[in-house]
Amino acid sequence: MKKPDWKIWIKDNKECKFWLDIYIKKGVLRRSINESRLYLRKTEHNLNFANWIFEKNNKKFEIFNEENYYDWITNIYYYAIYHSALALLSKKRYQSKSHSATLCFLIYFYCHKNKELDFDDVELVASSLSQEELSKEDIEIIGASKELREKACYDVSFL
Repeated sequence: MKKPDWKIWIKDNKECKFWLDIYIKKGVLRRSINESRLYLRKTEHNLNFANWIFEKNNKKFEIFNEENYYDWITNIYYYAIYHSALALLSKKRYQSKSHSATLCFLIYFYCHKNKELDFDDVELVASSLSQEELSKEDIEIIGASKELREKACYDVSFL
């Protein structure tokens, strides 16, 4: 079976719909209630925290021996964007269990079908998901901490 590829989905409406149907059939995308306001609250929460860290980082954390935290700031900004994407799904009364399915939904419903987003907007989310840049070690580390990461990143609660 071919692999999902968001770059192809942008160009090919039928290919995007093909994968959308697979994600729905497998339950990766499923009907839900509209909780978009909760996802947007989580987005704002993440942005506020990332901005605070960025501001403190520029003044140098004295207690951390002038360590910088741009990698974590980038991660927090990414998840702010991702939660915004989940809010868009939720507005259409769907929820997603994967980044790929989220992208597929956004491309199909917001770019191809309703033309509410530019493809550049979707590329902002998609560019952070490039598996090509991850090493085997990176994937193993992510896998080892998957349960805690998913709770912290995808749950709309603040833990």
